[in-house]
Parts: sequence; structure tokens; C-alpha cells
Amino acid sequence: MAAHLTFKERDAFTQRLKSSLKNRGLNPNSPTQLLRAFQQQSGGLQVSQSTVHKWLSGDSLPDSHNMEIVAKICD
Repeated sequence: MAAHLTFKERDAFTQRLKSSLKNRGLNPNSPTQLLRAFQQQSGGLQVSQSTVHKWLSGDSLPDSHNMEIVAKICD
């Protein structure tokens, strides 16, 4: 998914993600907080903290299944 997006598009996603996390009371610069929320919503699905860091930095985007979980976290 991320391979077909421009830097600008990935950056826009990252900014929307951080804004949504902040609105939900989570620190938008904390991979740990997003990881904990992800684990609570995922029903046992595991991702690494480095993966979550990449989502927050715009280096990569969640795959479609993980994106659904992130969307639930962000409401």
C-alpha cells in the first residue's frame, strides 16, 4: 500500500493519525501508547513497537487489516 503513495500522501496520513490520537487522549508521539491501544483493539494480533513507530513517522502505513484496527482506535 505505502509503496504506491507519495511522501506527501504518507505525511498527510501521519498527520491525520496523530491528530486523531490526540483527540482520543493519546500522545501522538508515543509508539508505546498506540501499541497498547492496538493490542487492546486487535484481539491478540501482535505488531512490533518499531512497526508502530514507522506508522507514526510516515515510513510505512498499516496493511488493510491493521488499518481497520487503527481506525477503531481513532474512532
